[in-house]
Order: sequence, then C-alpha cells, then structure tokens
Amino acid sequence: MSTEINDWQADDNNSSRLSPTDLMQKLPNLLRLLGAAAVIIAMYSFLAKGWQTGNDTFRYLMMLGHSGVLAAIGLASGHWLKEGKGARLLLSLALVSVPANFAILGAFIFSQSTIAQSMNYPSYMAWSVGSMQTALMTSAGALLVLTPIIYLGFLVLARSMATKLTLLFLMSNAALLIPLREPYMIGLMVLALGVLTLILSRRVAKGKSSAKTQEGITALALQYLPLAVLLGRSLWLYSADLFLFAVLAATLFLALRQFSFQLSQQSKLNGVLNMLSTLSALAVGFCLSAALFDSHLLPDAIVFPLSSLASAAMLIELATRSTGNTAFYHRLAITALGLGLLANLIMFNNLLAALSSIVIGMAISLYGYKHQQRSLFSGGVIMLLLGLAQQVYQALHMFDLGSWASLALLGITSIVIASTLESEGGKCKPRLIALKNKFSDWDN
Repeated sequence: MSTEINDWQADDNNSSRLSPTDLMQKLPNLLRLLGAAAVIIAMYSFLAKGWQTGNDTFRYLMMLGHSGVLAAIGLASGHWLKEGKGARLLLSLALVSVPANFAILGAFIFSQSTIAQSMNYPSYMAWSVGSMQTALMTSAGALLVLTPIIYLGFLVLARSMATKLTLLFLMSNAALLIPLREPYMIGLMVLALGVLTLILSRRVAKGKSSAKTQEGITALALQYLPLAVLLGRSLWLYSADLFLFAVLAATLFLALRQFSFQLSQQSKLNGVLNMLSTLSALAVGFCLSAALFDSHLLPDAIVFPLSSLASAAMLIELATRSTGNTAFYHRLAITALGLGLLANLIMFNNLLAALSSIVIGMAISLYGYKHQQRSLFSGGVIMLLLGLAQQVYQALHMFDLGSWASLALLGITSIVIASTLESEGGKCKPRLIALKNKFSDWDN
C-alpha cells in the first residue's frame, strides 16, 4: 500500500511535460473538474435536503457511507487503474466531506440541548435524534470511520505531514460538535482556532518540501474548511452578525497568509493573494467597528482606534511578506489608521479619543523607529501630534485670557521659550541635519 501511494504521488511527471492541444487530451481534466464540482455540491446540499427516506440517523448514515465510498473508490482507482490524479482527487473529496459529517453530528448533539428548543430555523435544516446518548454514540461510531479516511487522505496528499495534519484536522472539526450558537462566542472560537491552525500548520510545514507542492498546499488549505463551515452555519442559520463577518475576513486573511508562504514572491498567484489579503484586512476594520458600535461593549471613543489598529496591524504584517511592495502596505496601514483616529477625534471630542490617538501614535512611531521605517515613524508622530493638538485646543478653549494669572503664565512661558531658543538654537540645526540624514537611510 505504501509503495502504491508513493506511485500515486509521482506518477504524472511524464504527462506534465506534455502540452495538451486537442480535446482528447483535455477531456480527462475537464471531466475531473466537473465531477469534483458535482460531488461537492451534492455533499453540502445534503446538509439542507439530504436523503428524503428514513429518519435523521438513517439519512446521516447515508452521508457517512458516501464519504467511505469516495475513499474506497479512490483506493481502487489507484490500485487497479494505476492512475494517480483520480485517486488523489477522490481522496481529497473524501476529506472535503468530513466537515459536513461533523456539522450533522454537531446538529444531533445540539438538538438535545435546552437552547435548541428556543431556536427557530427551517425544518429542512433540522437534524435530531431521540436522546443525547444516541447523539454521542453516533458521533463516536462516525469518528471510528472518519479518522482512517482523514489519515488516508493526508497520507496521499502530503505523506511526510500526514499524522500531524490528521490531528490538526480532527481538532478543527471537533469545534463543529460544540453546542454553541451565540455569535460572539462562535466568532472568538473561530478566531482562536484560525490563529492556532496557522501557527501549527507553519510548524508542520517547516522544512518539508512536500508543503510547496500542489498536493501539500491543498492539504494545508483543507485545515481551514471546518472553520469556514462553522462560520457559514452561524451566518446562514442563526445570525448574520457583523462581528462574525469580521471574524470571517480575519480567518480568510490567516488562510491566505498560510498559502502565500508556500508560493514564490514572484508568483502572479501570490500577488492575487496579497490583494485579497488587503481587502480582508480593510474589511476587518469596517465590520469590527460597526459590530462594536452596535454591541455597546466598549466606550464609543475607542471603537474606531481599536478597529483601525486591527486593520493596520494586518497590513503591516502583510508588508513583512511582500518584499516588493513594503512601502505601499506601510502607507496604506498608516492612512487607514490615521483616518480612523481623525474621524474618532472629530466624532468624539473628548479626553479618551485624544489619549487613544496619543498612545497609538507613540506605539507606531516607536515601532517605526525600531525597524527604521520612515512612513510608520512619520505617521505615528502625526497621530501623536493630533492627539496633543486636540488637548491643546481644549485647554485654550477653557483658558481665560482676562485673568491676571493666565496673563502671567503666558508671559512666563514666552520668556522661557525665548531663553531656550537663544541658548540651544545653535545646536538645534546640526541636530536636525543629522536626524534628517539618518532618516534618509531608512526604508520607506
């Protein structure tokens, strides 16, 4: 079996050198594409309509059997037909079916919870069993079937990473079993799983040449499918919550980040991924700010700073892996963050808005100084000055020039400034020139 699987992974080296021109050479690939699309549509439409005969348990067993049949046909295709493409595709489709299985099992468990009684969703989406014991026993039995399917699928796609990817895939799918439907909790869970999946996937793929092959990239991409199903289920059935849309954009950003590390920086596909990552980062800021305003969980004066900072942080991270457009992403990050802070100061002209601008500006300028990034440092200084200017304006607005104390304070300040300019003025110009020369050596 081991030798056959290795053959499936490498049997198309000669055919890949051909340049298909006629219909007969292109027909197999076209048929595979159409077949895969039909199977995926059939699997996930089963979640809504499914097999119409029998109770829900019988209907689910049909789904489980479908996953097993895909894996079995994939094995048979590779063994008897000695053709690797079809075998890999069928086993990949078996992996794609796993989150659908776990989603139904999660519905069985949820149907026995007290929350399910108060939920109102279409009857054709309702999956239920007679008791919690039945739900748990069905889940345990399904796990015994699905685990070998998962391992076999990853063994064919990325042999050197199969065991670790199987465990990671099971962990992500297990989240579909948790009887939780509250949008904010779902969003936080998906976000945590997305970050954990990215970190663990990076560790698994580190130093593995198979991670940069088409099959390896597919195996890593499949790790995010359970999270997409989890978010899709919540958005479709329970709540089209803006916070969930923000989490969806953030999860997409994490997944695209994972893919980009497997591609060459000069690849055109990598450029497309970076563009999608940019849109995802900006979408996070927009959706998060709207969600936080609606929820009233935080003071309004820090909603724009937090959401803008989230988008800016993602864009700065994007700059670290986009060697050719670093300056562009830094400027875009500073622009997004600066506009957010400026809008915040205009809308909420108070101390908290000013402090947000001062603190974030100071942090960004220090980051820019440490990494010698001119645009980040300059943008941070401008944000810092915006916050200070707002406080100076407030102070002048309340300043009473008619009192003798105010006039005295103004006079003393003027005298001290004049003395400072006379004593230190000669040193300022050389220092400014040295500082300017230093900044000219920094990156944009």
